[in-house]
Amino acid sequence: MTIHPAFDADRWLSAVSDRRSRRAYDGRPVAGSDLDAIAATAGEFRPFDDARVVLVRDVPAAFFTGLIGSYGKVTGAPSALVFIADGSSATNAEHCGYTGEGVVLEANALGLETCWISGSFSRSTVTAAMSLEPGEVVRAISPVGHAVVRPTVTENLLYGAGRPKHRRELDEIAPGSAEWPAWAVAGVAAARVAPSAMNRQPWRFRTEDGAVVIAASGPSIPLASVRLDCGIAMLHFELGARSEGCDGAWESLTGRDVARWVPLD
Repeated sequence: MTIHPAFDADRWLSAVSDRRSRRAYDGRPVAGSDLDAIAATAGEFRPFDDARVVLVRDVPAAFFTGLIGSYGKVTGAPSALVFIADGSSATNAEHCGYTGEGVVLEANALGLETCWISGSFSRSTVTAAMSLEPGEVVRAISPVGHAVVRPTVTENLLYGAGRPKHRRELDEIAPGSAEWPAWAVAGVAAARVAPSAMNRQPWRFRTEDGAVVIAASGPSIPLASVRLDCGIAMLHFELGARSEGCDGAWESLTGRDVARWVPLD
């Protein structure tokens, strides 16, 4: 896989450090020019055949449900992103995460807030609102809008919005990385701050014949969900690696080994 024409490395990497997951929005509509920019990125950034993103400009409130009743519910979001994948493809989950995170970071670069949600939403409502191709499934969604100034009590309980989020140490997610090339260290540092469901950070990195492998880690939960998170981390890793001048490509793997970043000569 060569670099996609719509891959905006510098812009998206700058957005990585500013991104925060938010569930409470102030209801203000997103400017039409910003929605146009997001829609353009969603339409153009299609690096894989088995994943795509759709922007819903005026989102129905019924899209969002809480974890338990109203707990964790998204409020006040005027727009949303829907992350769609070909369920028959063995690589659809990670490709959906990778593709979706590109669009998420574009929204963040525009000064908007987002939040990956793979569980607490009305899947039937969202699916019914989409024009899906045979075999396609909705993997996740994200609100898009202007977050309220102060994080709500629920947001703080869920993931400490407004405070630095706990992140695993680099040596835990990439043992021995202190001795890795600068591009690989930059890659895992960027992946370290990638969003994941319940902040579980279910990725581990290792070197292999000059390449870097990302593998799924953690408790026994649906592997597709973990691979979705790993796909998000893949995009972050690539942003970091490219910032250190490492041109490369992802090779798909199977099982708990998700993909391999191979530097190009």
